[in-house]
Amino acid sequence: MTDTDRKIADATKAARDAADRVAGTTEAAAEDVSEVVGDTARETADVISDGASDVKEQVAEVVGDVINDVRAAASDATEAISAQAKEALSGARSAADEGVTYVQARYRESPGLVIAVGIAALIGVAVVVRAIFRR
Repeated sequence: MTDTDRKIADATKAARDAADRVAGTTEAAAEDVSEVVGDTARETADVISDGASDVKEQVAEVVGDVINDVRAAASDATEAISAQAKEALSGARSAADEGVTYVQARYRESPGLVIAVGIAALIGVAVVVRAIFRR
């Protein structure tokens, strides 16, 4: 082998060794990057999962609060309606009692007139009912 052949062989060997070292270093760096990316991806997934759990809990709390507010409002409305209905019933009873008292007083004064007005009222109601049912 000539001196030139030896230099070419040495250069080729040196180039191969350098390429092998570069390949090894690149492979090690790729593994390190892969590890770091994998770890980062796992940590990111954990953070996202925790955040989603927190959001889920917050939404559940807000929905629970809204449901409680609606229940309270419905309860308040029911109480108000009940109170108004009781008041209206009391007013109707009072008006009916006053009406009965008035009719009794008129009947004592003039029974014929009260009976005639009662019959006229019955006839009027019958005519209205008959007209409604004819249509």
